[in-house]
Amino acid sequence: MTPRPGSGEGAPGFSWHRVTALAAKDARELLRNPGAIVPAIMMVFASLLPLFLVIFLVPMVMGRTLEQSGEFTEAAANAVGRIPELAGLSGNALVQTFLFHQFSLLLLLVPIVSATALATHAVIGEKQSRALEPLLATPISTIELLAAKTLTPFLFALGLTWTAVGLEVGGTIAIGEPGVWRAIVGPRLFILFGLLGPLVELASLQVSVIVSSRTNDPRSAQQLTALLILPVTIVFVAQLMGLFIVGPSALLLGGVACAVLNAVLGWVGVRVFQRENILTRWR
Repeated sequence: MTPRPGSGEGAPGFSWHRVTALAAKDARELLRNPGAIVPAIMMVFASLLPLFLVIFLVPMVMGRTLEQSGEFTEAAANAVGRIPELAGLSGNALVQTFLFHQFSLLLLLVPIVSATALATHAVIGEKQSRALEPLLATPISTIELLAAKTLTPFLFALGLTWTAVGLEVGGTIAIGEPGVWRAIVGPRLFILFGLLGPLVELASLQVSVIVSSRTNDPRSAQQLTALLILPVTIVFVAQLMGLFIVGPSALLLGGVACAVLNAVLGWVGVRVFQRENILTRWR
């Protein structure tokens, strides 16, 4: 039996050429729609503001250093055994480095928010413009289509995340205590934004694409996928309250959990993304 157009059953094996061609088209359309990009860029500055506000601006206004205020001195000293990068530091440099590590979790919101905004636009935007229908009727496989729809938002959100990290390190070099930036650029930073960050971002993208394939309202899709912000916020607040400290081992464990979650979401995504229903439902 000849496969029906759009079923994906008759498509040749997985082809990165088809994936990258479709992703490049999505990238061009994204650049023509600043409304989808601006919220992602704003999230970079929103995630950095609390960090620099607490570490630099508040001490300047109060006229005393973080060490002199004494609010975080004991917590920083207790964290030396859990965060290896703090070893060898003392005084205000120790407190600044400790807070940088605490607030760096907020930067994980950048890939989540960016991925959510960009992925919903990539699917729902094409639904609303009727550009998705001709694409679904081609022999491209569902796996290739989902990979293409996540590739452009993934690279863009990853670039924004690493830009935020660069601004954080650059700000530390410019106005931090001597030696603080060297203590920040360590294993914990690379695990957080080289492993866990991309995996969290990929999970956000897959959830966004799955939800977007079942709805035609971008705000509803973004509200549902925004629930992924809650775990990061809860961990950040709990850590700031001193309930626990997220060290490299905990971050690696989180990375393993995210890898498993992504595998499950990939399996679900291929089965939930029903091409024939989308073709008929949105006509």
